[in-house]
Amino acid sequence: CAIIITEAPEEICKALSEAFGSGMTHLEAKGGYSNRDKSMIYFVVNRYQVIRMRDIVHEIDPTAYITISEVADVFSNNNKNN
Repeated sequence: CAIIITEAPEEICKALSEAFGSGMTHLEAKGGYSNRDKSMIYFVVNRYQVIRMRDIVHEIDPTAYITISEVADVFSNNNKNN
C-alpha cells in the first residue's frame, strides 16, 4: 500500500483512479511540523505499479510524501457487479 501525504488530493486521486482503475481512501490530515492542512491518501498498489504511481504523484505534487508498506491481504465487498 501507499500512503501519500499531499496538498493536492483531488488531482492525485483523479489521476491514480484513471491510471489504475481502482479506488482509494482520502483522509484529512495536518502537518505535524508545518501545522498546514494536508490530506492522506491510502492506495493499494502492487509492486509493479509503485514506480508509475510515484511518477504520477510527483508530477502533480513534487513535495508529496509517500510511504510504501507491505499488505498481507485485502478483503473487500467493493464489487462493481453488485
